[in-house]
Amino acid sequence: MAPALAGRPGQQLPRQPGVPPQTAAPSATDPAIGPGHQEDGFGRWESTLRRCQLLWPGQGPAGGRHASSCLKLRLDQSIEGMLRVRFINPVGGSRFASEEITFAGLLLKHDQPMRCRQGACDPIWPLRIQVHGVASRRFDGRGLAEQLPSNHLAKGSCQLGPVQLTCQAKGSAGQNWQASAHLPGVAAVRQREPQPSPKRI
Repeated sequence: MAPALAGRPGQQLPRQPGVPPQTAAPSATDPAIGPGHQEDGFGRWESTLRRCQLLWPGQGPAGGRHASSCLKLRLDQSIEGMLRVRFINPVGGSRFASEEITFAGLLLKHDQPMRCRQGACDPIWPLRIQVHGVASRRFDGRGLAEQLPSNHLAKGSCQLGPVQLTCQAKGSAGQNWQASAHLPGVAAVRQREPQPSPKRI
């Protein structure tokens, strides 16, 4: 039997009589298919929240401000450098009923976009966002929107870190939106008590 021929990845091997031409199998270290090549730049990252509070303009003629808590954070990256920061609050004891506020904008120049692969992302803290728009929505117990999404041009900022998250924005008509929360790891860190120093004999 003729010995197997080896070659560089992508290199066409010499043809032998009666054998179709072959191409060397790609290697995991081939830069054309390395880990960086598989990153697609868009996707989502989610986390539960603790001590979250939302404030946004109230609906109807009475106006005022509406306040609620929230239990979930979702970061959506459609393209590198563009982020939507969504704070979600379940309502009514239903699995699908919820209300949410979304702050949309662009990362500041020196911050890194999330690293995404196959739709799943990992944030690289801190993420500082220049907000250009705010949207609010509410869903009923069937997961259907109770009203059309409320979208507003707004100016503001988001400061997102591994400990604390804050967003604020102001609309052209004077509306104000605010969100502040902590990621769940913070509570565990704060609960750690310093170890007593050993007593001297």
